Parts: sequence; C-alpha cells; structure tokens
Amino acid sequence: MSSIENLIKQYQITSQWFLSVLDGIDDKDGAKTISESTNSLEWLAGHLITGRYRNINRIGTEITPYPNLDKFINQTLPPPNAIAFSQSNTYPTLTDSRNQWSEYAKTFLERLNAIDDTVLKSPLPFNLPTGGNTIEDALHFMVLHETYHIGQMSIIRKALGYPGMQLSIKK
Repeated sequence: MSSIENLIKQYQITSQWFLSVLDGIDDKDGAKTISESTNSLEWLAGHLITGRYRNINRIGTEITPYPNLDKFINQTLPPPNAIAFSQSNTYPTLTDSRNQWSEYAKTFLERLNAIDDTVLKSPLPFNLPTGGNTIEDALHFMVLHETYHIGQMSIIRKALGYPGMQLSIKK
C-alpha cells in the first residue's frame, strides 16, 4: 500500500470517527467541560474543522473559508497558531460542526484520491512536530492530530454521561 493510500484510509476512519464521537450529543452539552483545564466539545470540533479546512487549502482545493476560523487560529502568526479554548467565547454548535465536517470530509477525501506526488512533495514554510516540511509530512501529522483530539472528545462524551462512541467503520 502506498503512503497516500494509507493516508486516505486513515482519513476515511477519522472522518467517520469525528461524526461518531459527536453522534447523539445534544447541542446544549457542546459547551460543557469536565474540568477547568479541559476544552469543550464545541472547541475541539471547531479546532479539528479548522485543521481540515487548512489541509484542503494545502492540497490545492479552493473552498469557501471556514466562517469561524478567527475563533480557532490567529491568522497573523505562522503555525502553530491555535487560539486556546476560553469559556467566555461562543463556538459553533455541534450540529453546525457535524454539518461543516461532513462537507469538508467529502471535499478532502475526493481531492486526496486524485492528488499527485508533485503536490505531496511541495514544501511548506514551517517544520512539522513529527519532522519534515512537505504537504505529505503535514498530512501525516494531521491524521495523528485528529486521532488525538477525537480521543479527547470520546473521554468528554463519556464523562458527560453519553455511551461510548462507535468505532465500526461504514464500508
């Protein structure tokens, strides 16, 4: 299996896991945290959507900008430029996030299935925490990043009294 085929498979899984981890959670619970030092589900969802949006742009697909980008990143700074969670901010609802994610997941996966090595080997103006500075390196890091945060969301989900997320993948 090639590197891109492996990435596509991983992104197919995280695309479904994102929706699974938020499945059935009421919007009123999206702003809740389980301690003073944890993020809300709304912030985590928006943070991941921001990453997907940026990856879609990195691989050369023009899309309408994520309307909540300024709540999650400081665009005047180079990556990493995430804006930390704040209880005083209002974030998109979980319903809005599920809808936005579904749109971005479809666009992203379609583009990944047609991507070529020239795009993957294109350099970025920064280094990734996992090493390297190409778009391919960024895609490898970001799939780990998505998995990490979906895991956090799963813990918050259970702490809020919802059943565990489903890991089964639709074929």
